[in-house]
Amino acid sequence: MNKVTGNLAHLQPKAIEALGLSDDERIRFIRAGSWLSLGHAKAALAQFEELLTYPKVTRMPCYLLVGPSYSGKTSILERFMELHPPDLDPTQEVTICPVLMVDAPPKPDIADFYSRILDALMSPYKPTAPAYEKYSQVKRLFRQMEVRVLIIDEIHHLIAGSQNRQREFRNALKSLSNETKVSIVASGIEEAYNAFNADPQLSSRFVPIEMPRWSPGADLGALLMTLERRSPLRKPSALHAPGLMMAIHARSESMLGDICDLVKEAAVDAIRSGEECITVDQIARLQWVPPSKRKMYRRPL
Repeated sequence: MNKVTGNLAHLQPKAIEALGLSDDERIRFIRAGSWLSLGHAKAALAQFEELLTYPKVTRMPCYLLVGPSYSGKTSILERFMELHPPDLDPTQEVTICPVLMVDAPPKPDIADFYSRILDALMSPYKPTAPAYEKYSQVKRLFRQMEVRVLIIDEIHHLIAGSQNRQREFRNALKSLSNETKVSIVASGIEEAYNAFNADPQLSSRFVPIEMPRWSPGADLGALLMTLERRSPLRKPSALHAPGLMMAIHARSESMLGDICDLVKEAAVDAIRSGEECITVDQIARLQWVPPSKRKMYRRPL
């Protein structure tokens, strides 16, 4: 165990406790991360919360969470799931599952989609059964388990099929919501927005929630201060200072997930080097491939 000394005003209590861990344990603490209660995330969660008590009407409200890859969409959805886990009370005859989350199939295959829902509900089914049989089972289970919100992540896979397959899948989503009175929260990259707009009924039903891009300023500064307070480094880094903020923004290319990962790896490097703080020079020399270059990246021979 390491002895904790010095002025630690730059850290929150949990990070101060983590300073007493070994370097390897501190690195695991940093890389594990934790939920960031950011403004846009809290706003989205508040909108999703309202779906749980919304009266069952002819056309249930639905949302489309849209934004670039690694902008924090899945983290928000998983947080909503964590807040509303299934009720596994063994004294109850039926498990209550208010929120259910599935990944969209890699192509718009309706039978595969229903199979994924049945898997998530841990219900046995015949894999070779036709789509209509699986659909009947899904509807019955939704009623029994009191499902109120269905989350579909990676909905942009919808565009991987032919126009007919896309149309069939969109119609299946509308029918599922109409017949079960379940609200749907779909999530995907910008292409998903275009796919939904191809159907006027679907585009009017799914209200878009756009993920923000981060630019240097007060909001990014507040985010960086939060990340610094959660990183158990012995010295303050002042991540929100203009020079360091600009360096982090430039290398992360403005995506929330990349900003967080870059700061994590910089903190890990600060521990391993013994510097115990993050600097502009360190950000510049850190081994880090920015998002725009990852598709073409080749490790030097």
